[in-house]
Amino acid sequence: MAQYIINNVKEDIPFEDCTDEVRRVIQNAKNLILTQLGEVPFDRLRGFDRALYNLPFEQFRAELPKEIDRVLIWEPRCKMVSATAEMLKTPKKGDIREDDVVITVVIDVIIE
Repeated sequence: MAQYIINNVKEDIPFEDCTDEVRRVIQNAKNLILTQLGEVPFDRLRGFDRALYNLPFEQFRAELPKEIDRVLIWEPRCKMVSATAEMLKTPKKGDIREDDVVITVVIDVIIE
C-alpha cells in the first residue's frame, strides 16, 4: 500500500507516479475533507464538521483523527494513517478560523 499526503488547502495535488485510479482516490479523499458537513443535498452526514473549529485548538487536534476517519468512510479505497493540524497564525480572542488551520492527512490507498 502506498501512502499519500493530502491537506485542506485549496490547491492542486502534486500527483507523482501513480495510476489514474489512485489519482481518483486521492482527489476523492481531498474533496471529502474540503466538503462541509451538510453541504451535499440528501446526504447531510457527508463532509467535514466545521463545528470542530469552535473547540480550543488542543481539543480540535485531539478530535481531528476521529472526524477525518468518519469523513473518509465515503471513500472505501483509502484509509487514514494520521491526521494533524497546524495553526498558521495566532487567532484573536481564541476564535479559530478555517483559513488559520492547515489539516494534513496521510492516507493509504488500497487498490485491489
